Amino acid sequence: MKRILLMAAVIGISAGVLIGPIGANVAEGADNSKMHEMMMSSGGPKADARVELQIPAPMKVMQKEMMRQHLDTISEITGALAANDLTKASTIAKEKLGWNPAEEQRCNAVAEMTKQPDFIKFGKAVHLKADELSEAAKAGDRNKALIHLAELIKNCNACHGTFRH
Repeated sequence: MKRILLMAAVIGISAGVLIGPIGANVAEGADNSKMHEMMMSSGGPKADARVELQIPAPMKVMQKEMMRQHLDTISEITGALAANDLTKASTIAKEKLGWNPAEEQRCNAVAEMTKQPDFIKFGKAVHLKADELSEAAKAGDRNKALIHLAELIKNCNACHGTFRH
């Protein structure tokens, strides 16, 4: 529990340190020379090489909302694991993020629409990992559940590292 709280504090502080100066510089009419200098010192702007999912604008909005819901679910799971409430973590993972026929239908529909077969591979990996997390928590193995949570997040990032809207 202490490790999770420490990690959350470090991430929060890091985000504030990193976002604070940048956020201040992007304000309309602000002098962006410092931000430009920071960007150039890290090698300059990079092209976004991710594949753009070709889906209608309303579907993009819906999909982004679903991704935010998934993040909220991951937050709920993390909170339950931090509180050592393995039953709650298991239930949330299975019911809100697990692989089921409705999830399969949604992932298949997007993959079909975009003609991106890897989309289903990435989506399924996330949801199946949620099932594994659920099983580990249900079995009372908090450490294994945390490992599955980390792998689940890596699966999310793999998809977002490959595709964009």
